[in-house]
Amino acid sequence: MAYQLWSQDIFSKGELSPFMYARATVTEYGNGLKTAQNVFTYPTGAAGKRFGTLFQSFCTHVQDETAADLEAWQYFDECIYQLLFTPGFIDIFLEGVLIATVTTTMTVNQIRKMITTILSTTFRVTTILQAPFDLKRSATTAVITSISPNSIAASSAPFTVNTIVPVSFTVVGGTILQTTPQLLEDVVYFAVPQNTTTVVLFETAQEAKFYFQTGDLTDAIKINSAGTGTTTIHIQNTWTFAKTVFKNLPVYDFNGTTTSYDTLTFTPSATTGAAVTITVSGAGYAPLDSSYVGGAFIGAGGTSRITAVASPTSFTVAVENAFDSTNPIQGSLVFLAEPAWSDKRGWPQVCSSYQNRACFANTRLLENGFWASVSSDYSDFGDLTNDDDDAISWFPTSNDINFIRFIVPYRSLTVHTNSGIYSSPLSDVSAITPSNFTLQLQDSTPADVLLPQAIDNQILVLSGNDAHQLLWDGINNAYVSNIVSIISEQLINSPVDETAFADLHRAGSRYVFIVNADGSMAVFQTLISESVAGFTPQILEQSYGNAGFIQVASVASGRAWFLNRREIATLSATVSITGFTAATPTVPSTLHAVSSNLPTNVPTAITFITTGTLPASSPQITTTQYYWAVGVTNDDFQVFLSQDDALAGVNQISFTSAGTSSSEKTWLPSVNFTLEELTTDVFLDCAVFYDGTPTSTVNTGTLFNAQDVKMIGDGFGFNATGFNNQVQFNAHGELQQISEAYIGFPINTIIEPMPLTIASGPSAKETTLTKPKHIRSVRFMFNNTIGGTINGIPIALEPFNMAHIGDPPFPARGFVELSVMKGWEDFNNPTYTIEHNEPFNIELLGVFYSVDI
Repeated sequence: MAYQLWSQDIFSKGELSPFMYARATVTEYGNGLKTAQNVFTYPTGAAGKRFGTLFQSFCTHVQDETAADLEAWQYFDECIYQLLFTPGFIDIFLEGVLIATVTTTMTVNQIRKMITTILSTTFRVTTILQAPFDLKRSATTAVITSISPNSIAASSAPFTVNTIVPVSFTVVGGTILQTTPQLLEDVVYFAVPQNTTTVVLFETAQEAKFYFQTGDLTDAIKINSAGTGTTTIHIQNTWTFAKTVFKNLPVYDFNGTTTSYDTLTFTPSATTGAAVTITVSGAGYAPLDSSYVGGAFIGAGGTSRITAVASPTSFTVAVENAFDSTNPIQGSLVFLAEPAWSDKRGWPQVCSSYQNRACFANTRLLENGFWASVSSDYSDFGDLTNDDDDAISWFPTSNDINFIRFIVPYRSLTVHTNSGIYSSPLSDVSAITPSNFTLQLQDSTPADVLLPQAIDNQILVLSGNDAHQLLWDGINNAYVSNIVSIISEQLINSPVDETAFADLHRAGSRYVFIVNADGSMAVFQTLISESVAGFTPQILEQSYGNAGFIQVASVASGRAWFLNRREIATLSATVSITGFTAATPTVPSTLHAVSSNLPTNVPTAITFITTGTLPASSPQITTTQYYWAVGVTNDDFQVFLSQDDALAGVNQISFTSAGTSSSEKTWLPSVNFTLEELTTDVFLDCAVFYDGTPTSTVNTGTLFNAQDVKMIGDGFGFNATGFNNQVQFNAHGELQQISEAYIGFPINTIIEPMPLTIASGPSAKETTLTKPKHIRSVRFMFNNTIGGTINGIPIALEPFNMAHIGDPPFPARGFVELSVMKGWEDFNNPTYTIEHNEPFNIELLGVFYSVDI
């Protein structure tokens, strides 16, 4: 028997697959966890609680969670819009506040297939069976008519209440409003309307949101005087969603393989000009019709764009490069082409941007087509000339059919097809041009249904349920592919959305969020420079009903938003109570309400109302709380004080009368969709923020009715159950006044280390995993931690005499030691399960064993 000390102090590989439980001799085993639910791993190796989310808004236009697309739009350095696309609508949010809705013609299938890109002040959208569309913002104007110290008023009632809108100012014939800080012309500020004519101004959208939530004017711009002349306010909240307007389209000869022009001649009426007639003659047929307008005619040194078609034998062109002469041109020497994109031939279904060029790909007839616009002109795709700043057209091929699914700009421009990954030139550091552009096959990994994400010197590509790490190899000027999800293969399951996220609050933290069809989320953490790569699972939970992630969007400034599905208790029926059955030693008591139809397999939240007397019971029921019912028949049901009792079928409430004029109200879970923002400030989900006059009761709306919630009030932790759209802060039976609070669903974090294994010999393949061991004690080191348990034992990092009564708990660093001493156990026992569902953080730094082997 040998006494040893052993430690695990790195958890950067995240949660490992059950297939890894026996691979005790590999490094990943010692750097991973058996369970890491709702855990973020740190680049330094620690494992901590994941982020929380802040409730922003209900999303009423979402009817089908598979037909909704959430996008984030960083609009210059002004603000960040959240865009929610659903069939027929685009809901536009600013700081989570719905400020506009645009109607569209987009269908369910088009929402599911849409791809987007940001081009300066344009948000471009491509999808199937329609031309690209551009979402753009413009302004309406009003004249400032009056001021007060905290607000300004404008003519014509131009504002919409319960919004936050960007505004700017111009002045004619005088000076602008005098303010603190001073307003400047043509600079964007943010206004919160108090009514349709009056607004309060702020420098940033986040300051405006804080006032919107709390009414706190601390950050408001102070109005000192009206200035002189006429000041106009430009309200930047008018939106259009219209087909992209193109200056020139790329061209393609769709008839070249089926129609021969060899026997025809084409005679230009002039060598130059904007309206030169081309006459077609000879034995043969040119399929010229109006679909050729915008196409190209090239021959005899001349390049021209077709502007009109009079007949199959006559069309008009605008000459870009002069023809050599007006002599007839033999058909075998000409290029006659239609626009590559049209309603007839199809429109691009993929979009992106790269090096100041807008990019498109994949039409119905040209599935491997790739096009890049003229440099710095996102509407011009004319590819008739080959100057360096001209548009680019390319058609990548391999030993297979290729259709382009995605374009991802990174160190090079990567194009992802059904058969592999192509890249623009890797060894050329100059900008792409028509003369140097190529697409070379890099890897045979096909991107599946989700746009690959570029982050941390790599592109993460999902192919089925596998995550591939496409690494940039600067030495060989190539991309190298590795599958990085194998050791955590259970965490990616039918992914439906993903986004890259950089956590700017934690050094070196780079993540990819992968949302699964079942509502769970796998988070891939990467830091290549420190050899960090691991997956952890994230889930949403509620005490009543279900919840899940649906969509995710992020921006590079370290912010992210989620579209989540949540079931909320909703009144579904009110039924009169007409009788009861008394309890017997073998049969619990029930109430009788005809056609109450309460589920028999799951507890349902109910309340009672009366205009007479309530049913007599032990304990006595009231009208001021939720109870939990389980149906026995369509008309009879048992009642419990708690959901846990109802699930276990114990401690039923016993009735001795049916009361008079009383009814039972059924509150069934109803699906709602919420917009929530990631936060590292609070460890709660769907949290509602309160900041105001001290109170013990906070209105939260319908979110938390019948739900068990966690709360932070002035730094203290509280538990509550939502009732009647409110929660109460109660400690030991006494209501507590709080002035700042967060209320939300708890995040249930579970951390299980892998079973203990110790190298037992000179060979790297020797392990004590299955050998009986006697663990004398184990010490857990925590940081920045409040609360939690280990195998049900509370985590107490500070001695009792260091806890100051009346002061909020503070995050602590320290050790918790468990003296096991239970004898020699097999390799799987004892296990250690760390659980934490408090509204605070927990960080596990290491597990340190004292063991006999």
